[in-house]
Amino acid sequence: MGKNVREEEFEHIELFGKPALFSNHRIDRDTVPEGFYLYDLRGSDNDPGRPITMENRVAVNHAGAVLTAEPVKFQKEKDYRRISGKINFLGEQLSLAQFCEKHDLTLSPDPRKYILRPATENEVGLFYSASSEKDAQLATVGHLRQDFGSGDEFHSTWWPHNEDAFNTVDFKTEFDAVVNELRKYGPLKRLSEMSSFCYAHGGALNEESFGYITESERYRYAVRCTPMRGNYNCYIYSYDKHQQELNMKAAEKPIIGTVSFASGETLAYTDHDIFVQVIKNELPYKGTSGFQYEVLTDDPVVRKAVDDVLYDMFGEDNPRPLEDYGLTEQGRKALRDAENPNLPHKYDWFVVENFGCEGEVRHDFESLTGAIDKFNGLASEEKRLCITKDDVSTIYLAIAHAGEIQLEDGWQDNPRFATDPTIEEAAQRLQLSIAGLEPSGPTMTLGGM
Repeated sequence: MGKNVREEEFEHIELFGKPALFSNHRIDRDTVPEGFYLYDLRGSDNDPGRPITMENRVAVNHAGAVLTAEPVKFQKEKDYRRISGKINFLGEQLSLAQFCEKHDLTLSPDPRKYILRPATENEVGLFYSASSEKDAQLATVGHLRQDFGSGDEFHSTWWPHNEDAFNTVDFKTEFDAVVNELRKYGPLKRLSEMSSFCYAHGGALNEESFGYITESERYRYAVRCTPMRGNYNCYIYSYDKHQQELNMKAAEKPIIGTVSFASGETLAYTDHDIFVQVIKNELPYKGTSGFQYEVLTDDPVVRKAVDDVLYDMFGEDNPRPLEDYGLTEQGRKALRDAENPNLPHKYDWFVVENFGCEGEVRHDFESLTGAIDKFNGLASEEKRLCITKDDVSTIYLAIAHAGEIQLEDGWQDNPRFATDPTIEEAAQRLQLSIAGLEPSGPTMTLGGM
């Protein structure tokens, strides 16, 4: 338990004829920078507050701490040195940085990367779980709940938010670094350290808890401390600042497209030029990065610009003029008809092998059974099972990414598929198939009427 030497206000003193710094508090030895030396002062039994000797460490009758720029020699064959009459208070308060500047000393950089500051009133909401809508707006990655057990233990549980969508490899690496640093330099060393830290730094959220913020270029961390035995002692809420900015922009401008990578990172764009440029930059490397994109706008300018990029990759010019990208009345009617459950519909099933990778191949089928058999039989770790309805709308029904298979339920929000019994039956059969329960039998063609 002790103060961080870089945050403490010391008294400027002269000790044994040399400049030094004095504090009434205990100092955390882990925070003493290279090139400086920390000693404890001991008081007498009759007057514990009056320093009598200097020692490396003092447990009983601690009368202060001294920081020096040179090691102090102790008396021969002794583990202490008497200081009677050898300490002179110079009447000014100095931080360690000011002391170094005053005496032309070199101060090594602060090893801490994630320095906590007390939260403002406007940030109080960041320290508690919110609704799913608010989580989406804030781009909450998740939160860690921690307690010290008997006082020196460290028990923790991770709680994902936003369906774990923002919990990328980069985030996990940085979050581990944040927690490890807070455990080394406080306030997560132990319960007593947290108590000292909170009462020294303020930031009270209520009568029991204190709130602190630290952030990196990409993420913001809200650290809620409750230094009371028998409670959960700490909650760390994590937020993706970049995704927050995208959300704010999306609230002002509609998202025109998204891109994603094999790492799980997904980015949304509202700016036409930036979206097209990202596709142009990343598409040549999709085989190694797993890069994918999706155009979400009907704007013919954007759609043509993206197609121009694809044709250009193969050294060709896009043969379609801009007017071909506008949706005709006939096209609008086809989309409306695809939503009508009273009309006959045509279904085309297909499986994409090595999706977004080198060697990508499409396999077409007249039946769902054939598509399921092919999808399950492929060794490819990147594959998709898809359906096109009436030649106007296509969706994924099953996705394999990095060898992990999951069902896609986006069709439930698509007006052309949401109430379609053929799609509902297909989704149920896929669920049984992936679970290994799909019965073998004759091929069933789910085609037109």
